[in-house]
Amino acid sequence: MKMYKTILSSTLKILEELPFPVPQKGRLAGITRQYMAPPSDMFMNDNYHFPMGTAYLKLGVRGVAQKAAAVAKTKTDENEVALLSGIAEVYEQVGAYINRYACAVEQQAEGDKRLQKIARNLFVLANQPPRTFEQALQLTYLMWKLRCLNKPGADIGRLDVHLYPWFCRDIEEGKTTEEEALELLCDFWQLLNENDSGDTLINVMVGGKNQDGTDAGSRLSVLMLEATKRCKQSEPHINVRVHSGLRPDIYRAMLEVQLMGQGQATVYNDEVIIPSLIQFGIPEKLAYSYTNDGCTEIMLDGYSGIDFAHIDAVAAFELAFNNGDWAVRTYRKPVSYFHKDSAVGYYTPDCAPGFASGRVEDCGSFEEFYGMFLRQYAFQVRNKCVMLRRIEDDRRMGAYTSLLLNGTYDYILDSGLDVLRGGFPFAAYMMFAGSIPTVADCLIAIKRLVFEKKLYSVHQIKEAIRVNFDGYEAMRCQMAACPKFGNDIDEVDKLAADIADHFCEWLNDYRNETGFAILPALLGWRFLEEAYGTAATPDGRRYADPIAEHYCATPGKAVNGPTALINSIAKAKETIKKAAGVCAVHVTLPRNLGNSTEESLAVLDGLVRAAIENGLNQMNIAIYDKALLQKAQQDPENHRDIIVRVWGYSARFVDLCKEMQDHVISRVVDSL
Repeated sequence: MKMYKTILSSTLKILEELPFPVPQKGRLAGITRQYMAPPSDMFMNDNYHFPMGTAYLKLGVRGVAQKAAAVAKTKTDENEVALLSGIAEVYEQVGAYINRYACAVEQQAEGDKRLQKIARNLFVLANQPPRTFEQALQLTYLMWKLRCLNKPGADIGRLDVHLYPWFCRDIEEGKTTEEEALELLCDFWQLLNENDSGDTLINVMVGGKNQDGTDAGSRLSVLMLEATKRCKQSEPHINVRVHSGLRPDIYRAMLEVQLMGQGQATVYNDEVIIPSLIQFGIPEKLAYSYTNDGCTEIMLDGYSGIDFAHIDAVAAFELAFNNGDWAVRTYRKPVSYFHKDSAVGYYTPDCAPGFASGRVEDCGSFEEFYGMFLRQYAFQVRNKCVMLRRIEDDRRMGAYTSLLLNGTYDYILDSGLDVLRGGFPFAAYMMFAGSIPTVADCLIAIKRLVFEKKLYSVHQIKEAIRVNFDGYEAMRCQMAACPKFGNDIDEVDKLAADIADHFCEWLNDYRNETGFAILPALLGWRFLEEAYGTAATPDGRRYADPIAEHYCATPGKAVNGPTALINSIAKAKETIKKAAGVCAVHVTLPRNLGNSTEESLAVLDGLVRAAIENGLNQMNIAIYDKALLQKAQQDPENHRDIIVRVWGYSARFVDLCKEMQDHVISRVVDSL
């Protein structure tokens, strides 16, 4: 109860101090960049991985306040009363802020019809639910921005589904046209980009299917993809849920966005993801509502947030290869963190201290060494599961989030339970598994060169790694020539699939007293840290050279083209069904896809269909000109328009640090 009073006090103070920037263009109003540093206790444990609910759209901000106040009177638990009463007061003040904003715009309108309409819309939203598509979009932006005043962004979720009732009614009644709706969406997209672009969680999901199997997509879904094409900026990150009944116009618009080459739109496969979620005990209604979060992971739109842990398979390999210890890394160097203006520091592996799993030198067979690696990897996974269990236990004891966020959810307004204290219908916890394909490459090299051909001893390989292959170039070339994941080679592909399957199965063993499950996700957002935080590896990779991101080939190693890469990944088809958190797949293509737009679209269509038909649950396609990226490194001022995919987000290439730029360049395949 005391905590909610603290949150309430901070929130009300901020609402009293908020400015009223009058938009110089467009038809939507709102704050953009961070205007101040609000007190952290306004937001508490809102980690921005929670898509907002839509209660404010259905009820209006005053309606939320009224419902919260009414339900509070029926409660006896003091914490529930405090939460609901706090929501009521906050939303009353949100309405008051919107009213003050309307007055400020009206005062400056002076016959300007654009500003007059903005003011009228704000006056409506201060006291009532939105009546039009324009008002619904305006309120969505205002509430989204109030929720993330102290950060660049937060997840938006299934915006086409949220706003469709207003869009549909306006179109049917002739209050707007599709072109006018598209212009409004472009205004909305522009506001999102003015909140800082790059490493944000601003995701919009469109399409998908309803629980009865019908298509949830609409013309509004198409217009959101068209807005992405028209704006040509990095925000929001647009994603598409595909299924057998997807509207052809949505599918076509998705391919056209992909052809822009900015790493959008990411494909999510309903036919695999929804059954995966249901098998983890998620109710069907919630499973069909899924959306994605900042780093491609799956979450339930308005019904869950996520907490997660990340485990580096390549770090576990290093520990297994050295009997639970790290290789000597005298050549480590500090680098910036993703963006060129960010802090400089040393990367460290995301692993616990290892245990003495055994000496590789004493192994009589590759199978014995492989078992040793699996034991070390399982040990690391177990440690991370324990960490997640503690997070869940801590939440039940004392986690709180913002009153503003809590008020967006219908079920919170009914229950009075904080989203972090039992309020979410499903608490999503995930374990991310990064760099598995690189580990498979390392294991195959050890198998070939040490156990089969007996060309080198374990001692020789350890010494070569210790000095980063300096003086061991012949050995390194032999390692590099061994089979690599991503080229449709059964031996290494099936080994990677086996490692991934072990990872997914291990997570089934971890439940707490409330029965919470950990969803496996075959993705890894720490691939740059891994490259700079682990030593050289027996696949021929030098220190700081790229490490596999997600469940994809190590950059530069998939030399047989994207179809071979998809075939390699598809050998883990049965395991991917278990990866309810998503199996992230990034495919980076060269610019010369075809001699015409239609030929290029046909190439993309073939790759997307191949991924879907082979059971992949997610795929992102990026298209770059490698030579142009290299030129942009040398002449950044004249190449500020180049947008690239980093991982779960896109950013301007020239804003990235040199290490990340090099990594992005290394992804590009030389030809199809």
